[in-house]
Amino acid sequence: MPHFFPGHTPLHQVNLAIHVLFGTIALALGLVAIVSPKRRGLHTRAGMLFLYAYLVVVTTASIGLAVFNFRSFLAVVTILSIYDVFSGYRALSLRGRRPQLVDQIFSVAGMMTPWIFLAIMRRLQQPWAPALTWSILGGLFAVSSYDLLRNVLPLSWLRRTWVQEHLYKMMSAYIAITSAFAGTVFAAYMPWAAILPSVVGTMVSVGFLIAGPRAWKGNRRSTA
Repeated sequence: MPHFFPGHTPLHQVNLAIHVLFGTIALALGLVAIVSPKRRGLHTRAGMLFLYAYLVVVTTASIGLAVFNFRSFLAVVTILSIYDVFSGYRALSLRGRRPQLVDQIFSVAGMMTPWIFLAIMRRLQQPWAPALTWSILGGLFAVSSYDLLRNVLPLSWLRRTWVQEHLYKMMSAYIAITSAFAGTVFAAYMPWAAILPSVVGTMVSVGFLIAGPRAWKGNRRSTA
């Protein structure tokens, strides 16, 4: 096969090609879901297709990291992406109800993962960017800790905040894939290539957290 990714084995090239293709599709679908009205229709269709494309992206990323070429930055981004996209989907499914067993298991796994990852990194003795890695793993620990607290938080709180939770987690997943793309394509400018999309995405997320619930309710009334 043509060497679109020089220096890689044929199997690695196939995995990379699938990863890049579905990563590009996920970026496009995620953007459609972000800018479209937050109601049933284009937003939900683009959102579901984004989830399917994202599943392929994190699967091929996991294969690439485990089998072909382990890179600490991409590893932590993949871990955070898996958690965010799953818990963001679950926030939409539960809509303010108590977490179920699968959610509790995922929350505990999310809290344990940073410590397991750091232990593995010390054992491998590979170079890594502590500030960037700690910030990503710290975010994972904070979100998974909150998710575990949802088992005891008042139901009134869960019902008021599930929209913000869904928006924040899905935006975080989109930011993660954007940062991974920028960090790979513009590797010479790391860590700023990964930090800049995170900063911009965080500002957009804050805007959604403030305006999201009102827009969601307004769009639902307009379609009623």
